[in-house]
Amino acid sequence: MEAQVAELFSFLSDSREDLRKLAAENCAGISKSTDLQPLFGMNDGAAVKKLMEMIGDHPMIAHDAVTAMVNLSTNKDLIKHFNNDAFIASLVLSIIMPGSFLADLCCMLLNNLTKEEEIALKLVPEVDEKEEEEKFKLRMNPSLLAERLADASLTEGEKSESTSKKQRRRTPYLDNLLEVFVPVSETVPASSSSTEDVDEQPKAKPTYNFLAGVFANVSMAPGGAKALRSRSNVDNVIRLAKLLPFINHEGGWDSIRRGGCMSAVKNCCFDVQDETTGGLLLSAELNLVPYILLPLCGPHDFDDEDIDSLPEDLQLLEPTKTREPVIHFRLILVEVLLLLTSSRPGRHHLRDLKVYNVVRALHLGEKDEEVIDRIERIVTMVMGDEEAEKAAAAEEVAVTKAKKKPAVLQVVDDDSDVEEGPVIEEIV
Repeated sequence: MEAQVAELFSFLSDSREDLRKLAAENCAGISKSTDLQPLFGMNDGAAVKKLMEMIGDHPMIAHDAVTAMVNLSTNKDLIKHFNNDAFIASLVLSIIMPGSFLADLCCMLLNNLTKEEEIALKLVPEVDEKEEEEKFKLRMNPSLLAERLADASLTEGEKSESTSKKQRRRTPYLDNLLEVFVPVSETVPASSSSTEDVDEQPKAKPTYNFLAGVFANVSMAPGGAKALRSRSNVDNVIRLAKLLPFINHEGGWDSIRRGGCMSAVKNCCFDVQDETTGGLLLSAELNLVPYILLPLCGPHDFDDEDIDSLPEDLQLLEPTKTREPVIHFRLILVEVLLLLTSSRPGRHHLRDLKVYNVVRALHLGEKDEEVIDRIERIVTMVMGDEEAEKAAAAEEVAVTKAKKKPAVLQVVDDDSDVEEGPVIEEIV
């Protein structure tokens, strides 16, 4: 069998198109067998490398080659053979090319490959720490004056070098993929290339749904999560903000798309205690919490008094509004809220947005034990912290009143123990 498969592999690079097509078709078939997959790794993955080269072949041949690679990419021992810069570039190009016949298949392949962190980080632009710090300052004070003054102080040579550097980083792979992922309602133009066999079949519009899994995989690496929390080089919009609209089940989005976006959002919230990250996640520009709360709301959850105190996005819900039906997705959403409670500003923010009202209504109808546990932990963190702060405020008022009374001189022995007042400890 091994000899027969090796002979089959030899036809993958044959000069005759019909033989290459037949070989790719057979590889797509045998790649489904986990017993035969190791054969593709023989001779340092020679067969895998031949399949990688076929991504630029005739569309029907490339289709079978990519199908085989999708199957093979589930084998952890073969992933290392796909770790090639030129191939990743070709894969991204096959996804973003308008009217690409292979777009969705390539999205599936990239989803499998980016589970390997080293490959996932190939999609991520290098983050300039100094530049990101400046961007954060501009978010807090969106004046372009500082930038204009800085540009004015540069010499012509420095301006040219700076412009050249920005152009080189203008569209990293991550931004390219986000651009095709977001405008799902736009019409995909017909491909201008390869009109033979493909013309006989209707061109299905790519959904790009599996890119959500790519973003989730990217977000698992600290550098990837940081890139998603940074601004796009295309339109200066926070990359994470582009994923938020797709987590709502009532938007009609595919569950693969929704689940991947939710996972990416959750992975980006693990550093909420960092001042810069926390400031972004809680910012009005990102508006993260209302996006998380909306799928957790059901019909008639709130009375009139509660409604007025909720974020605007939750005040005018339709009577037909339904709560997120997938248990695992509800769990991810409440875990995002729980992560936000790990910082004091996060707890303040959740209280200001009356998150308690939403999770209280969710708790009443929830039957899953894990989701219930996360809800109760959120309430403990948010409401417990509030009670502690009220106690601290009351003590401060008492101390202030005491200071207004005439002072009474009290002599304390230097060697005596002085009992300290209560200390309010931060809940973490």
